[in-house]
Amino acid sequence: MADDKPVTVLIVEDSRTQAEILKATLEKHGYSPVLAENGKEALEVLETLTPDVIISDVVMPVMDGYEFCRIVKNDARWNTIPFILLTMLTDSKDVVYAMVSGADNFITKPYQGEYLVSRLKKILSSHDRAAGFSGDSSADVILSGKKFSIPHDRGQIIQFLLSAYEAAVMQHQEVLVAQKRLCEANEEANLYLDIITHDINNVNTGALALTELLHMKADEKSRPIAQRLVASINQSAEIIGNVSTIRRLHEKKEALRDIDLDSVIRHEIQRYSSGGIHYAGTDVHVMADTLLGQVFTNLLGNSMKFSGPGPDIHISVENRRDHVEVVVADNGPGIPDAMKPVVFDRFRKGKGPRSGKGLGLFIARTLVESYGGSVWAADRVDGNPENGAAIHFTLKKAP
Repeated sequence: MADDKPVTVLIVEDSRTQAEILKATLEKHGYSPVLAENGKEALEVLETLTPDVIISDVVMPVMDGYEFCRIVKNDARWNTIPFILLTMLTDSKDVVYAMVSGADNFITKPYQGEYLVSRLKKILSSHDRAAGFSGDSSADVILSGKKFSIPHDRGQIIQFLLSAYEAAVMQHQEVLVAQKRLCEANEEANLYLDIITHDINNVNTGALALTELLHMKADEKSRPIAQRLVASINQSAEIIGNVSTIRRLHEKKEALRDIDLDSVIRHEIQRYSSGGIHYAGTDVHVMADTLLGQVFTNLLGNSMKFSGPGPDIHISVENRRDHVEVVVADNGPGIPDAMKPVVFDRFRKGKGPRSGKGLGLFIARTLVESYGGSVWAADRVDGNPENGAAIHFTLKKAP
């Protein structure tokens, strides 16, 4: 074709928006685009116009890109026209289907305008107009147990494979860039979270000390209010602790190792100077990590909160064959049977006056399951939920 004659491009795209964008991109680079909404409409265009190249989407109503391409490539009037398919390339079969239909090449979606134009120039420059489409030259390919007959010579197949490789490399580069940005955003978020956690903990510590002093000096009338303030500050500290634990769970890379269960339990009990916790001890070692203490932190905190002013909490460890079963039982209002299966769900809120957001039990379950154990809710006295709750969980014994 003459150098001053613009290249006519038949664009077959059912999305009007995408078609107009592609049209504007091609016009910007000196091409002469013609639009059609589907394969059937494009065939009508071909009856009156012979374009220099066809660019067609694959997924379209009435007639899709594969069928349209087969018709074009099996018609002597049009089979020398370079045919390019636009595909999402979500499956290896996409490339094979494109070759089987007779397409000369493909461009992956989504695409940048500049990339599409550069690919179009490359495809046009390498296309042999004289060769046309020949059903006599074909190759058989087996993919996923299915045989495909590809109407291309080896050179065309290699061009297809190179295009597929180029598309895969581009997608891989995009993934790497996205991963880098995600990593940077995560590091920035963690920095903010560290600052927020540190500052709130400092405020809570100072507020708790002042409120406890106020509680000691308060008269009988004001003491309940001071006590509520202490409880609120403790709850705030618990929330911050839970958020930090969830973050550590998501970043968890620590391998399981031999942990002395007794030392973990006794360390957590020391957090509660008011007493009310009964524990006989154990000599068993389990497979866990440094977050195991958070299981007891949350279970004991839950029991203390629900047991009220006179807590009676019992921790027991039953030694089984290859695992241990730990039970934390309290004298609180218990867990209704309907709530037992869902009480460990994230943000599951109970109906009692001291019910929390469920993060503590959710964290306990997540940790126990990450150690290969299981957790469930029961009654302190079987069949009598109102007599208190008992949280059971298992841990694998260390070899």
